Amino acid sequence: MRYKTVPGLNNASIFASDGDKMTAAVVQTARELVREGAQLIACNCGYSIRYQQAVRDAVDVPVFLSPLLLAPFLEMMLPSNQALGIIVANKPALTQDMLEASGLRADIGRRVVVVGLEDTPVFAPSYVRPEGDLDVGGCQADLVNTAVALQKERPDIGMLLLECGDLPPYAHAIQQATQIPVFDFTSMVEFFVRGLVRKPFTGLI
Repeated sequence: MRYKTVPGLNNASIFASDGDKMTAAVVQTARELVREGAQLIACNCGYSIRYQQAVRDAVDVPVFLSPLLLAPFLEMMLPSNQALGIIVANKPALTQDMLEASGLRADIGRRVVVVGLEDTPVFAPSYVRPEGDLDVGGCQADLVNTAVALQKERPDIGMLLLECGDLPPYAHAIQQATQIPVFDFTSMVEFFVRGLVRKPFTGLI
């Protein structure tokens, strides 16, 4: 595992309507990782989907820049009477173009329901517009409350996808509260790694 930051890429720039201006910097960073031996390029922010195609075109290894890439796969798994819930850090910043860039073609609002965390009392000040110390317990409460509220509003939600790379620590608590499958950034990376490094077959569990 090798980490590399993209110069100039932060919450403000990636949420901005002109966030595409960071494409060249993201591509350059991906190329550096490949030169250093990376066999997969991943990014922990769902809004990085806006750079997916450019990075794919620039490197010769698989590219998973956003957990939103899981959305079409998960939606296709669900029965026709259920919907996929996507919890995102900042709903106003998520555009239709981003959803389409992930390959999602489902009916947004019926088959796919998006809910944002931009107005939560603890998570938003901690992550969306960093202003203070991280309150892990408060963030977890925000995530659980958001998921439960979505489930009450839409009882047909059959799975949850967490867009933000900061959300996996709260996935277990969300699942305990909702009792439905929960997927996130780690699900995406683990999916590829398990294919990249196969182990001797010992059973299904």
